[in-house]
Amino acid sequence: MNELFSGKSTTLTPQSAATRARLIRTAEQLFSEQGIERVTLQLINVAAGQKNKNATNYHFGDKRGLLVAILDKHTPGVVRRRDQLLEEAMAGDEPSVQGVVRALLYPMAEKLFDGDGGREFVRIAAELSSSYAAVLNGVRQDLLNLGSLDRLNAARSRLLRHLPEAVAQQRVRLGVSLILNGLADQSRVLDAGDKGPAADTELLIRNLEDCLVALYQAPVSAEVTAALNKASPAIASKARPGAKSKTKTGTRRSPGRAL
Repeated sequence: MNELFSGKSTTLTPQSAATRARLIRTAEQLFSEQGIERVTLQLINVAAGQKNKNATNYHFGDKRGLLVAILDKHTPGVVRRRDQLLEEAMAGDEPSVQGVVRALLYPMAEKLFDGDGGREFVRIAAELSSSYAAVLNGVRQDLLNLGSLDRLNAARSRLLRHLPEAVAQQRVRLGVSLILNGLADQSRVLDAGDKGPAADTELLIRNLEDCLVALYQAPVSAEVTAALNKASPAIASKARPGAKSKTKTGTRRSPGRAL
């Protein structure tokens, strides 16, 4: 992912690599505990025990570069796991609803058990899932749309083809929010050492899975249909003057973004 940005050479000495890893780990902890906006590069330098006050700037350029480095650390494994589960879900003639949900949920849920910053990554991803936080930090939201999306989009299109386009888009967005924020909350429960059935991680993941299956399978109510009909003129009025729709009758675009 770093090749998308104008950064420094990836050739590092062992000492530089160790310093870089320590800065990333420190940033994960501080960002997840205090929030991205409240943490400065200087604070990360001090917490990482760096004598050079410009160490973080040297290795990452700015906070945006540091956030990209954190994503680079975690997302390749998330993508591999997602693609593996998608392949299993798409093995038959029709995609399994539960299989597609698991491909969306499990790769991020498994980060809760990753001792090398996994829980922190989940909380950072949840914060970046807000368009405001992403834009504010100069990180494109599509940095969270990782790997090849063709298979994922095809699966979701078939999964949500019973829904109008606007409703499908909203449900995809709600699903992403439910996954990221639900797992981020659970990571805090784990860090706090809470006990009892309601704090159980496996129960939370299975419950999230049920919620997502229900979200994607639920029929459109009369109230939603009425709201959609009411919203349609406003949506149409926002179209660019002279723009022509490329969507053919009987087909619709893939409704959403990747996790």
